[in-house]
Amino acid sequence: TMKWLTSVLCVISALHTSGVRCARVGCYYDSWAARRGYTADDIPGHLCTHVMYSFIGLNNQTWALNVLDPEVDLEWNGFANFTALKNKYPGLKTLLSVGGWAEGGLNYSQLVSNETRRQAFVHSVLEVLHEYSFDGLDLDWEYPGAVERNGTSEDKGNFLSLVEELRTAFDNEGMNWELTMAVPLTEKKLRDGYHVPELCRLSDAINVMAYDMRGPWNGFADVHSPLYKRPFDTGALEKVNVEDGLQLWVDMGCAKDKLVVGVPFYRHKYLLSANTTSRDPGAPIDRNNSSGGMSYSQNNTEWVEGWDDHGKCPYAYKDRIWVGYENPRSVQLKMDFIKEKGYGGTMMWALSSDDFQGLCGEKHPLLSILHSNMHNYTILVKIVNGSELKDK
Repeated sequence: TMKWLTSVLCVISALHTSGVRCARVGCYYDSWAARRGYTADDIPGHLCTHVMYSFIGLNNQTWALNVLDPEVDLEWNGFANFTALKNKYPGLKTLLSVGGWAEGGLNYSQLVSNETRRQAFVHSVLEVLHEYSFDGLDLDWEYPGAVERNGTSEDKGNFLSLVEELRTAFDNEGMNWELTMAVPLTEKKLRDGYHVPELCRLSDAINVMAYDMRGPWNGFADVHSPLYKRPFDTGALEKVNVEDGLQLWVDMGCAKDKLVVGVPFYRHKYLLSANTTSRDPGAPIDRNNSSGGMSYSQNNTEWVEGWDDHGKCPYAYKDRIWVGYENPRSVQLKMDFIKEKGYGGTMMWALSSDDFQGLCGEKHPLLSILHSNMHNYTILVKIVNGSELKDK
């Protein structure tokens, strides 16, 4: 098809042009969706450049990788079917993502604090990547240095040590394995846990989780992935938006071509306070707010829709239920932003949250927008003395 041909041409031009890289479209596969019938076979690999199997965990006795769902991952051949997508979609990279929110931070802090433990972990990673034919590892420790997640001030340096050791081991294997990481975008988290220039230089991509920037914990209803600062964003939330968060990574020393901008395919749901008439972002919520992620396909009828014209995000409400989410309009604006700024591509969480059955129209409506914008978008990479300048 023409889409496939354009992608191939991007690869060819990138190979023959120094300083040009094809944009990434990273797709996180939430493997537990297999229990709802969304298996690796349902992944539209032609719309992604990289797919990440989420998640594998960590054994805090052996410090090896720990299979979190043996039934899905092994008995149902979750890993094997996932990496076999490469046979169906040549050029697709299949990565394994370790960590995630539910894993917590304590085990990872304890892992990186000790060189022997790190060596055991690296050895285990090599074994698993070989055994199941993965193309790399995505580190999703949430978050190094975050005290509220059982982190310590030592995490920042220790995490860098782990990444250095993984990079060296990967390079020595000669498999062209990729090393990526999922990261936050708030200043405190970055200063506490991330040696930005070094991590960007060592990684193939930095997947910036530009979502969950607002939630019920703030005490008011809001969109959770605002593109730009809004007039009412003050104090701790003033710079917590896609534009400022990505710029922070750049200002702290990361090359733009390494930065991949995350887009959520799920929404946050709120129960508005019984005594408020407001339905705008910032409306007070019930103290016992029952939040929950909803997928894009779950919200297409009987709702009144609104638009946050500063944050460039939609919201919708029905009675006292309020949701902040993404739609084709907001996603397209994020793609325009990525291309305008020169970032390295986009990624999304998570595959099963898009309308993969086409209940509201075409299948994969949001992911299709990511692909159509990125498949012919190339990024300039700074070259100094014949080698990439990755930390400016």
